[in-house]
Order: sequence, then structure tokens, then C-alpha cells
Amino acid sequence: MTLDRINLTRRLIAALGDATWLATETGMRNRIAAFSELREKAAKDLGEVVRNAYNNGGITEAQAKSAMCPIYSTANEVHHGGF
Repeated sequence: MTLDRINLTRRLIAALGDATWLATETGMRNRIAAFSELREKAAKDLGEVVRNAYNNGGITEAQAKSAMCPIYSTANEVHHGGF
């Protein structure tokens, strides 16, 4: 369950990153800040979930490191099938 939440949160962060990029490219300046703010909140949530899971023995150190690696795009997250 924890790994599923981590993977879904990583995909959400990737999607919000893609949305921010698309808003920038299409000139929808009013959306950029909103998408960026949501992405930041999701990233903070991911960090908390990973820290708690690692500290409580729910995930290994390798899984924690993998979960916190950079998130580039939705395509990248889907292609790698999670961490």
C-alpha cells in the first residue's frame, strides 16, 4: 500500500510538472502558479510518506532513495513503472 501511494504520488508530481510546462508553452500564465503550487505540495507529501515509511521499517533504504530520485515527466514515470 505504501509503495502504491509513493508511485501514485510520483506520477501526480510528474503530471503536474507536465501541466506546468504545457501552461508555459501555451501561454496560460494564470495556470502556471497553481500547477507549481500543487506540485510543491505533492512533493512535500512524498517526502513525508517516504521518511515515515523508511523510519517505520515499511520500505528499505534503497526503496527510499529510489522514491526520492528526480521526477522528470509522466512518460518517464510510466516507462519505468515506478521506482
